[in-house]
Amino acid sequence: MCTKIHYVIAVSISLLLGACSKEPVNQSVNTSKETCMAYMAADPALSCFYAALRRIALDQDTAYLQHGPFSFFAPTDAAFAQAGINIANISAMDKKTLKKIIYGHILTGRLGSATVAGFYKLQARCLDTTFRPILSRNYYGLFLNGNSTALSTDLGDGIVHKMDHIAWPGTVTLWQTIKENKALTMLTAAIARTAPPPGQTSPQLNYQEILESGLPQAGWLTSTMLCPTDEAFHTLGYRDVAAIEQLSLQDVRNLLNRHIVRDYYFTADYLMSGVLEWGSPVLKTGGNIIYPKIVQANIKATNGVAHLIDQVILP
Repeated sequence: MCTKIHYVIAVSISLLLGACSKEPVNQSVNTSKETCMAYMAADPALSCFYAALRRIALDQDTAYLQHGPFSFFAPTDAAFAQAGINIANISAMDKKTLKKIIYGHILTGRLGSATVAGFYKLQARCLDTTFRPILSRNYYGLFLNGNSTALSTDLGDGIVHKMDHIAWPGTVTLWQTIKENKALTMLTAAIARTAPPPGQTSPQLNYQEILESGLPQAGWLTSTMLCPTDEAFHTLGYRDVAAIEQLSLQDVRNLLNRHIVRDYYFTADYLMSGVLEWGSPVLKTGGNIIYPKIVQANIKATNGVAHLIDQVILP
């Protein structure tokens, strides 16, 4: 079912290429030579993002300006608050960690609806040369790692796009992302069961390997995982990890197969297929009587993306 849904997404996107976009045309084109830095410094809704720029001294770094223009995907103060971060936290944050986050929000080139036509999904270049964020544009607007942008403003040396979420870059693999999440202990146990004992091999898919390093020989490098929370398993009658251990290995594989697919699929991609509706967390997939909901979306990893859901997807 999960594979079928993602096939529909791919077909839907191809059919809609060149179609009109719901994204509002930017009417705030700045014809002066105001810089992006000056604009963000003066915007009270971007005080946290600008504080982060100052913390890593990018506001004083004239060298980067020589390689512009740049597109700043700037999370608003509300986005930082949603993540539990304020200016005091930013001032105390490790600069290397902060730089990794902020650099992933600054893309090379003047990237916006007025400068890049059509619908697309691509790995963009940012100030962090070791990281390639996913930039996409569809009927619903412009997205960075699946997170939508709001108001966009053209400026003298680039564009500033305000965002309602932080587009976390993802510093660990999808397997590590899942394993380290305390709400996913039962899913973690299910995935681990598909790994053969040390020194042995199996002709069956090893989902732990797929989520850790992919299957390069098969061209499977990145994945999307719909992750039922422990509460989702409880609702289905599985009390704890021991209940997962009692399932047959084939049942475990069948369960996981409904929740994983190759490639990156952010909520922006689900929107294009109608699997999601704008403003709704309901994921129209599976044989559940009531469709599952996404409770945490677009969790970026180095080799994929995870979405936490409130139900186990049924056949």
